[in-house]
Amino acid sequence: MGRHVDTSWYDTYVQSRVVEQSIAEGPLSDPELAGLLGLKPKTWARVKAAGRFLEGLKPGIEREHIQCGYAPLERLAKLWSTAPDMAQELLDAVLSNQLKLADLETLMRGDAQALPDTDATRPSRNTAQKYALFYRLESYFDSSKLHPFDTYKGRVLRRRGTLGSPGGYYLYDAQGELKCLVLCIQPSAWRDPATAARELYEHALSQRHRAPTIWFVFLRDNVVLQRLAELSLYWGGSPYDKKGHWLFLSHFIDTDHLKVLFEDYFAQLIGQIQAGAGLIEEAELYCALESMDGQPAPESEPLRPIYKLPEPDKIRTYRDIIQARIWAAGDSDSATNEERRGKLNVDMGL
Repeated sequence: MGRHVDTSWYDTYVQSRVVEQSIAEGPLSDPELAGLLGLKPKTWARVKAAGRFLEGLKPGIEREHIQCGYAPLERLAKLWSTAPDMAQELLDAVLSNQLKLADLETLMRGDAQALPDTDATRPSRNTAQKYALFYRLESYFDSSKLHPFDTYKGRVLRRRGTLGSPGGYYLYDAQGELKCLVLCIQPSAWRDPATAARELYEHALSQRHRAPTIWFVFLRDNVVLQRLAELSLYWGGSPYDKKGHWLFLSHFIDTDHLKVLFEDYFAQLIGQIQAGAGLIEEAELYCALESMDGQPAPESEPLRPIYKLPEPDKIRTYRDIIQARIWAAGDSDSATNEERRGKLNVDMGL
């Protein structure tokens, strides 16, 4: 039998959901919610991370199946981001408290031998990477305090995927206004990148009635992402769109930071396209028409109205935008000590 541990952390996590839904004044910050739950902010952050990870893997799990503390699930979540197959094999052992915390830490350091093959059902590679993407994004929500999404002190709601639509998150600002829909994208290796990019762009268009901005978050940089960037220049949604920047494209980098393709990226991309080094050929943006009655065929027609490539007037990085938001939060009369420290760090270029 496993060691007896305090599993009440999960009850606290469930209680947090109830508390958030019962507050009429708007979303609570993490420190405020921690206070209502009787926890220190750092402890609540760990409980929340473990709860979200478990909820993503086993939604609707029965309470009696949780026999571990939150710390092992924290470790397992980190292992999942680098070795999802191994983490999947260990999940039941962690939940039943059969695996020591030290053993998990050893696995995370890569010191353990590979686990022997078992007959247990394993998730597909795409499924495992999808969970890793969700976990990394939720961790980024916490570490960034939602500044990149312009929803500081706001609220995050998970949206389950359905009918082929990718899962993601609704992000609300501190006033409760929906600001963006963030979708987690895991493109299949066997799919044609041109088709995948076009379908994703069309899906983003179909979701614009839900939120002012649509975010696509990828686990890593890839050719589909660049094609999407080029489509946003031709069809709209890029940072240089005169009607507004509504399609945000991003991917994680090795430091677990989110790289957002912004003006600096698009200015360079425009130069590549003008030099003939773009991924999308002009002919791909048009449908050829063929005559069926012997008459001359009309000219090809565009799939969508095509914008002229813009002339970059600003070339900022997205970090510039985030830093400005952190600075503004620390410059207000009601700024907390933490917010003032953030402003000072910006002033010092940290």
